[in-house]
Amino acid sequence: MEYTILALVGLALLFYSLTIRQLERTEITGPMFFVLVGIAMSYFLPSEFKLGEAGLSEILPLVELTLSIFLFTDAAKSKLAVLKHSYQYPSFLLFVALPMTLLLGVAGALFFFSELSLFQSALIAIILTPTDAALSKGILESTSVPENVREGINTESGLNDGLCVPIFLVLLLLAQNPESAVTTIDTLLVFGRELGVALVIAGVSMAVFIPLLKIALARHYFANNSSPFLLIGLVMAIFSLTQNFHGSGFIAVFVAGLLFDYLAPKKIRSTLVKDSEHIAEFVALLIWCLFGFVCGHLIVNDITWPIVFYALLSVTIFRIVPVLISLIFTNLNFKDKFTFAWFGPRGLASIVFTLMVMDTAIVNKEQIATVTLTTILFSVFIHGMSTKPIAKSYQK
Repeated sequence: MEYTILALVGLALLFYSLTIRQLERTEITGPMFFVLVGIAMSYFLPSEFKLGEAGLSEILPLVELTLSIFLFTDAAKSKLAVLKHSYQYPSFLLFVALPMTLLLGVAGALFFFSELSLFQSALIAIILTPTDAALSKGILESTSVPENVREGINTESGLNDGLCVPIFLVLLLLAQNPESAVTTIDTLLVFGRELGVALVIAGVSMAVFIPLLKIALARHYFANNSSPFLLIGLVMAIFSLTQNFHGSGFIAVFVAGLLFDYLAPKKIRSTLVKDSEHIAEFVALLIWCLFGFVCGHLIVNDITWPIVFYALLSVTIFRIVPVLISLIFTNLNFKDKFTFAWFGPRGLASIVFTLMVMDTAIVNKEQIATVTLTTILFSVFIHGMSTKPIAKSYQK
């Protein structure tokens, strides 16, 4: 059976590679295609899959690493000169819109799922708060979309994953032990530790790595055939060290990516980033295939109308309204504001948080996972299909 699954995935990769241009013309993105492949496999292949079993939690480090590589490469492709003049946009999104999105998510979960406690509802909300810029690739790569909008979306996505981690960890603790005496000071200490450790490790790592890279280039130690592994090794080290010292690995790799963009030699920078990104994209497609397989077994059996309504609201209203409010006093036109508001797709970060919940003994964890996975599934298709039409609208 294992070889049958591998053969099917291999054929899917082959078909996708041969027809990628045609698929893109029909607005089918890579994540969409492989989610559909995974769902199809779940129907045609027998499986005894149950939530929390089959070693699903064992893939958590792989998903985290893949997300980290994307965060690093997205940051490394950022244009700091543009961001310096438009930093207020991601700032409003992170410090005004994000808390409002979280509160709306909690209120919605309490309304639709009366059996869930406050902390369980808050877990759903925080899992679905971070965004994944990789699912908005069409927007980020479109030169028709204003640079300040593209850089704002990319920066918000890179930082909100890390900012949500301390809140998620506190809520995870409270959901497991509702009697825990976690104070506001405790929460701030966790947040400060996660952020502080991340910044220190990112800064020190790049202070060591950049001179080594320049020396290797100058003395011809560097080989092009090993270039794809260079940044992946760096990201693995930064992320793992930061996590080991109880910091936010996601913030660390994003900040390291920004520093790499600013400090790395220009003649090799773009090649290194592209090579690493190709490997991450390959692994991400496999993860989306597994995600579709899980959804095929889990969601079809347990989905209800309240879950559908909540997922649709989470993907749209819970994101759009807070972002529009946060940008109300900026000089952006409505189209740019709506683009910011619309492109908050849920992706790998939400999958990481969901897997962490599944690996606990939290009551109602199956329902929490069903809600979050359904929302991610909706987001993959809703945001995937709308990316190119909105990008093309800027060409008019």
